[in-house]
Amino acid sequence: MIAIISGDIIKSRSVDPKVWVPGLENAIGLYTEKFDIFRGDSFQAELTLENVLTATFYIKAAMRAFNLDVRIGVGIGTKDYHAPRIKNSFGSALIHSGEAFEDLKKETILFKSAYPKLDELCNVMLPLAAELTTRWTTNMAETVKVAFQHEDASQAELAKMLDKKYQSQVSTELQKAGYAKIKRALDYCTKEILAL
Repeated sequence: MIAIISGDIIKSRSVDPKVWVPGLENAIGLYTEKFDIFRGDSFQAELTLENVLTATFYIKAAMRAFNLDVRIGVGIGTKDYHAPRIKNSFGSALIHSGEAFEDLKKETILFKSAYPKLDELCNVMLPLAAELTTRWTTNMAETVKVAFQHEDASQAELAKMLDKKYQSQVSTELQKAGYAKIKRALDYCTKEILAL
């Protein structure tokens, strides 16, 4: 079983692509080498079941740091045909991801698998977590990115990495960003996915 995400950047033309495309490539590249960016602002990536949700929200944080947002359909399943490019591959993970992306209406994240109970759980928790990301300032998004990258680091260590004078600044930004709540939701959904 693998995970596939299909996404696009909301209002991508409002910011110069030269600014955000490298940020998107770096964000996806942190979690996988298997990804395609196409049509300017659309992307697809193959991820592990363990890291798909963290990667999804890391990509959100990376784009929020540029005052942009992203819509992502997450699909899990199989990959039966392996082509050099993901968009030419085939399997239930790709179908689920594509369907989840197509079904996005007002939400910015949707999850689809062959397990209706898992879908129901994830599609209650993930859109709620995504709602918190809409309040992120660029500073909060940067802080969340570093927190995701260094989950075991103390806030004092994060403050050093972010060149912030006081650990309390990191604490305040993570609290306002709802980072701990988002992390709990992602960890819980990931545990349910891995229990399949």
